[in-house]
Amino acid sequence: MVEKYHLITHDWLNDMYNIREKWIRAYTKESFAAGMTTTGRSESMNSFFDQYVQPSTGLKEFIENSQKALEYQYLHEVEADYNTQYKKRRLILNSPLEAHASQIYTKEMFRRFQIEFVKSASYVMKKIPHVSNYLWKVYSVEKFTVPEHCIRRVCLTVSGDGTYRCECKKNEHSGMICKHIICYLTKKQATKIPSNYITLRWTMNGNEVAGPLLYTPPVIGDLVKSQEARYNALCKSFQGLSASASCSVPRFNYVMGMIEKET
Repeated sequence: MVEKYHLITHDWLNDMYNIREKWIRAYTKESFAAGMTTTGRSESMNSFFDQYVQPSTGLKEFIENSQKALEYQYLHEVEADYNTQYKKRRLILNSPLEAHASQIYTKEMFRRFQIEFVKSASYVMKKIPHVSNYLWKVYSVEKFTVPEHCIRRVCLTVSGDGTYRCECKKNEHSGMICKHIICYLTKKQATKIPSNYITLRWTMNGNEVAGPLLYTPPVIGDLVKSQEARYNALCKSFQGLSASASCSVPRFNYVMGMIEKET
């Protein structure tokens, strides 16, 4: 394109081409990014804070509204954790593989798994004999519901030790197993997702911390020296209580009743 439009001397285009491995999808899809692109992260953050902060917002309002935004995110996460722990999943195909995914993934990530799972039913696999050997087997995975001239074939390599390497790189980029690997697992009548293809951060226990935190709580005597310190300490303590109480109506009514009783 640079040669076609005579832009050989364009400094910015030359600089971008020299660092192409840092921003072009073909190079970055092997790096984990939770399935997001650089522009996607910035755009999502901008749209979120636009609800709380405007160009005319003053410094005081900016700090207060930013705190409200963070509290909203915290409560939203607590609500999502509650739904993950206590709400049942609805299985689409009642497959053992789908049932296993419902037991390990969070509710949102299970929904994303189901999307890949349903798509995998439209794919077929064909072994490529001339590139397969006793160390690995290579398959061509293609969608059989599209015309022949529109078929996009994806190469899936299965090693003898049970590892999979798919050309689409979805597992490496997003941490979620792709429809092509699911197609292979379904064909082999697998009942569980291999543990090395389950990303911990997408599971129900992903928020748990392994081992004790290196944190020394402050001495209570240091907190009561000023009203501002006492106020900040109480606000932090009540954040967790508010998040837990907002998860259901009975919890909310109970906590509000206790507050009214004590005040």
